[in-house]
Amino acid sequence: MICPTCMAVEALLRSQRIPAAIAEDAAYSNPIKVVDRIALGAVVKKAAPRVKRGSTAASKKLSRSLKQVNQRARLKSGKLRKGWTQSKIMKTAHKMARK
Repeated sequence: MICPTCMAVEALLRSQRIPAAIAEDAAYSNPIKVVDRIALGAVVKKAAPRVKRGSTAASKKLSRSLKQVNQRARLKSGKLRKGWTQSKIMKTAHKMARK
């Protein structure tokens, strides 16, 4: 199928004395076809918005327990207390969340 936009572009290029092979390649290229589809009002499908998953009860429990454990494990400056590691914080928080 030959689109009207492609034909018009080819005619314009040939009127400017551009060789036929080059004019044809340029006129029937993908960018010109896209312009033609937009000009004719073809509907472009939009992706459906992604559905975001809400937070679960378990993740809320874990969040609350992490806040409590972090208060115990950290100093006022934000550094970890002696003997505490991030691994120990997470293990303790998971134990609290399971109870």
